[in-house]
Amino acid sequence: MPTPITIEVDYQNTEFTPGDTISGKVTWQQVDGNRQVALRLFWFTSGRGTQDIEVIRELIWPMSEGSADFSLVLPEEPYSFSGTLISLSWALEAVLLPSEDASERFEFNLTPNGRPITLTPVENSVTARLKKKGFSVTSNN
Repeated sequence: MPTPITIEVDYQNTEFTPGDTISGKVTWQQVDGNRQVALRLFWFTSGRGTQDIEVIRELIWPMSEGSADFSLVLPEEPYSFSGTLISLSWALEAVLLPSEDASERFEFNLTPNGRPITLTPVENSVTARLKKKGFSVTSNN
């Protein structure tokens, strides 16, 4: 069965910088009823703890159209990053409303230079003192 909704981005790129424009086309299968299609630009966290999500922009079209072009200017922040405990990612998501029973997602990085940011563990002062005294310090990850 074909996907009822797709996102086609104008670039093969998944790495962007603040202020870049991301554009493309959302295409969907038309169905009967009073439904709409939404395209959301948002960031989300994953990893330990509670997931955070913030929708920055949402475009909505009537279901009867079948496709729509989009062009969005990316915000200045927050930057995408990947760490040991938490990561922050950006995405475009197209959904059929109101039930959101079909969706398509395009994930990308938003960083100052367009390259992924990987956070590295930093030794805290307590861990450093324990190591200096000869104790073995392990993580509970």
